[in-house]
Amino acid sequence: MSSRREQKDRLRQERLERERADAASKRRRVLQVGIGGAALVALVAVVIVVAIAAGGGGSADAQAGVKATPPPWQPVYDNLQKRDDAMGLPQAADYPYHYHAQLRVYVNGKRVTVPMNIGIDQQNSFLSPLHTHDTAGIVHMESTTKYDFKLGQFFNVWGVKFSDTQLGSYKNGPAGTVQVYVNGKRNADPVNYKMKEHDRIVVAYGKPGSFPKKISTPFPSGL
Repeated sequence: MSSRREQKDRLRQERLERERADAASKRRRVLQVGIGGAALVALVAVVIVVAIAAGGGGSADAQAGVKATPPPWQPVYDNLQKRDDAMGLPQAADYPYHYHAQLRVYVNGKRVTVPMNIGIDQQNSFLSPLHTHDTAGIVHMESTTKYDFKLGQFFNVWGVKFSDTQLGSYKNGPAGTVQVYVNGKRNADPVNYKMKEHDRIVVAYGKPGSFPKKISTPFPSGL
């Protein structure tokens, strides 16, 4: 547990230092160029556009790099921060909001591994508030502010195409359909489902009855 906390603290600190360095560099460039009144107005307009996109309006950016391929599905780190920003996700932190859900994924009756380190891009020192630490299927939701994380957002962070009618490369058709069960009950709008503490979620593609609808495995101790 301590190693996880150290990893998160390190990634958070590196991200903050990188953001401070970027901000300082931008300020230096502004001073060197000498922004005039018209240029300043243009800069403000750009900032406003970016802020709107970061609020969740940039649907294309929210799925930048997301793969529509068959499993196995490894975490996609390309454009991870861009996807997070486009979805308007809050900054990751162990506190004050820290809760968990359990996720199982099936394709045509076979269980698909939910890999470790989804949302943890160590190379670029970026930690998403939605992430995994191991292959147990425990989704960690950790942020500095209260936020209703959605199941569809987790799949965007993972980098796997997911909708009411598609999972990876699999689309609804004669061979099977996308079906989602939360705590044993069918969910009609899984992409927008707001995950809650200790939810047990089954996401599957295939024929009805080809996968279990419930998760009986208990949550790990301490979660």
